[in-house]
Amino acid sequence: MGRLPGGLAMADDTDLIAAIYDAIIDPFGWDEVVKRIVEATKSVDGGLFVQQAEAAQLSATHNIDPFYANAYVETWHEHNPLLPIAATTRPGELRTCTYITQTDTFRALSFFNEFMRPQQQADAVGVGLLNGPNSLGHLVVHRSPDAIWVEPKEWQVLETLAPHLKRAAEVHQLLALARAATESLGAAVTAAGFAVFLLTEDCRVVFANAKAEDLVRREIGLRYEHGRLAASKPALTARLHALTRQGACHKTGDGDIGGTIELCSGENRPPLVAHVIPLAANRTVAISDLDRPTAAVFIVDPTAGLRVQIQQFGARFGLAPAEMRLLAEIIAGNGLQAAAKQLNITGLTARTCAKHIFSKTETHGQTELIRRFFETALPGSPSGI
Repeated sequence: MGRLPGGLAMADDTDLIAAIYDAIIDPFGWDEVVKRIVEATKSVDGGLFVQQAEAAQLSATHNIDPFYANAYVETWHEHNPLLPIAATTRPGELRTCTYITQTDTFRALSFFNEFMRPQQQADAVGVGLLNGPNSLGHLVVHRSPDAIWVEPKEWQVLETLAPHLKRAAEVHQLLALARAATESLGAAVTAAGFAVFLLTEDCRVVFANAKAEDLVRREIGLRYEHGRLAASKPALTARLHALTRQGACHKTGDGDIGGTIELCSGENRPPLVAHVIPLAANRTVAISDLDRPTAAVFIVDPTAGLRVQIQQFGARFGLAPAEMRLLAEIIAGNGLQAAAKQLNITGLTARTCAKHIFSKTETHGQTELIRRFFETALPGSPSGI
């Protein structure tokens, strides 16, 4: 029978590598992967463990008694002399604990006699998966007293699988972080009450909350065109795409960038207001650069009212009631002249009030003020976007 590099049999074990990558999508598949690795290396048992500070932990085991698994978490974890080896193993590296486990000192420990020996564990071999400030991952298989030393063919199996296990753990970590960020983002924008899209440079949608999806489904002002977000009219689509591309070339995500588009919301109804806000690359979370959002699009229905959001923003920056009323008009898409007419104040009063708002919010114009307002709806940095 032909063999792959490292000793894996082509007919029987080639799909084990595929199974490793399949488990990224279906985490329940990790148990089967661990089982097959334990059997391929003729080990007693094994486990795969990934701990992440920002996302859910992953663990998969084979042939490990739940009693001892619980005992390890509750008691023996604090007394495991092999932990420093796992903590210092580099991703993709193989390490054996033989130089510790075969000493008289180790065999005199209660950890060995009360925890390892009853499980027929005489040694441990590990593969490093992750090793960073907020994540640690490794695969470990335990050897029996009758087969402490790993045979060359079995070692080659682990060597062949190690880079794939490492890469799979890295992708799992990225997906877990992305899911956590998406869930956090979804909760934030839902609470804020806005429809919001996150777009790539070419207007592909990376994220859309329920309100945004509903607008597209009902074709209210926006639609999907060849997989990209588009407006109801070609001229508006061109404007949307141009504003989105600003995020790709702008380095900091600050300043007077972005813009506002009016979207038709139906007959005899006022238009929706779409605020397109480019995002700084260093303030976005994505799996790869290809999927990095470069702009956020917030959709405001002027008839719905933004009283709660305006009050929260005003409280944060110490705005006076008159300043919050003007802010509401600006967010609704009105310029200062139109806002002054709507509020029944003079243009001079509107300009003076706007200057006070800019000063308190540390902004330098209406576009940047709009950016700052919607910053509170996106998590990820102290100032929002």
